[in-house]
Amino acid sequence: MGVASEAAADELNDSSKLYLAALTGAVEVAVCLLIYVLKQSSDKWQGANLRTLAPCLAVGWIIRFLLPIPAGVTAQAWSMLAIFVSMICAVVLGPLPPPGVTVCALAVAVFTGTVSFAEGLRAFTDEVVWLVLLAFFFADGFQKTGLGDRIALTVIRAVGGTTLGVAYGLNFAELIVAAAMPCSAARAAAIFYPITQSVCRASGSDPDKKTESKCGKFLVECCYQATATSSCLFLTGAAQNYFVLKLAAGVGIDIPSPFTTWFMAAVGPSIVSFLLTPLIAFKLLPPEAKQTPDAPKAAKEQLDKMGPPSTDEILFGIVILGMVGMWATSSSIGIPPVVTALCGLALLMVLGVVTWDDCAKNKQGWGTYVSFASLVGLAAMLNNLGIVKWLASEVTAKITAAGLSGMSAFLVIMMAYWGVHYLFASQVAHVSALFQPFLLMLVKTGTPDIPAVFALAFASNLFATLTPYASAQSAVIFGGRYITAGEWYKAGFVFMVFYYVQWLVVGLAWWKVIGLI
Repeated sequence: MGVASEAAADELNDSSKLYLAALTGAVEVAVCLLIYVLKQSSDKWQGANLRTLAPCLAVGWIIRFLLPIPAGVTAQAWSMLAIFVSMICAVVLGPLPPPGVTVCALAVAVFTGTVSFAEGLRAFTDEVVWLVLLAFFFADGFQKTGLGDRIALTVIRAVGGTTLGVAYGLNFAELIVAAAMPCSAARAAAIFYPITQSVCRASGSDPDKKTESKCGKFLVECCYQATATSSCLFLTGAAQNYFVLKLAAGVGIDIPSPFTTWFMAAVGPSIVSFLLTPLIAFKLLPPEAKQTPDAPKAAKEQLDKMGPPSTDEILFGIVILGMVGMWATSSSIGIPPVVTALCGLALLMVLGVVTWDDCAKNKQGWGTYVSFASLVGLAAMLNNLGIVKWLASEVTAKITAAGLSGMSAFLVIMMAYWGVHYLFASQVAHVSALFQPFLLMLVKTGTPDIPAVFALAFASNLFATLTPYASAQSAVIFGGRYITAGEWYKAGFVFMVFYYVQWLVVGLAWWKVIGLI
């Protein structure tokens, strides 16, 4: 009797799934046909690109209805995974701009009941998401006051003989500031990206003028990668570094003399990363203008024309320096970075340096805010619904079944920890969900405890460059439109392989030298 009931239930479930698959497929086909008809009858079609939309819809449908739902994963969680993967495909292929793609994905998730309206919009109040938006306003401030141009021209005058020299000059400055500024998102998005952007424009490279390939793609990529390296070098380089130590202590692994031990563990591979990442970016996104022998002289002439700093420049610079100081001491004074940024913007408005009209007209900032908040919200639901834990448990089971241990287990676990960040839109969220489970995996399979902590900690900073949504600064820099989504994913994969190999080879050799292993 019981067996018959279970068989009937399975048959009912199968028929329901078949009906839902057919209905969903019919709706998707109908949408595609409607787009085709409307596009044919319109001279200025502004809707979705059918050629790139159709495969994105197909990917989601295949995951949801053709692939079997694994044991321990709910249908709701599997639906969320299908929506998320389909959304990422659309971000890459671009049937709509990224904000449009994420809004559509959010609408589908809410309409189908995969997430509630409140769950879908929860990330719109997230501190990191707001820090991203505020960073766009500060970037505009650098441009409006002319301070960004002044700093950029000063850098070009000092090291502007070659585009590669400019990259190293900017990266070195970022490395120094990281020692005292523990918010990598604010450092990259609100300080160095605007400066890099000013350097690009001063060099005649601007996406608005279709000249982003002149030097902008290369310099922006270098700026982006520099933050990953500097975040690893210092314990104060990123907020999640402190969180990592707290999580490690939670499973009984304490790091002695954390500031010194952290720096010593990171300095060897960090120096190699600092030296090699601009060279790799130079090959991946080669600048059209490689030699700029006249740039230092031209920069000096431009600085002479600008004259002394204006009142707005001075006020903006003082406010930014004050914010940097508060960011550097945020853990001591107890003021979160986003509060510092919000107060800084308010002060700039009161002083008339930045106006509300400036902020309201920032289409890139608001567009990035919508797309990043949607991504963060949907990625969080993957974790809440158990997809991330399921992936982690699958990896652990495979490692155990294969009998891996020691170095072989270390390689597999680290690659899995790194690769799963494709499903995250926040470094902190990734660390919160997976750092402890993966740390225990490493220790149980033979990796010494302190090296295991540092390996995962450094990976947690380096995978910030993986995707356009991998970190808060990713969203800001991607929103600048110097680098396309396709170029971003390609560069993200190449740098993932580079960092993985370089930090493994150089890191292990360095750790043997200093006696860490």
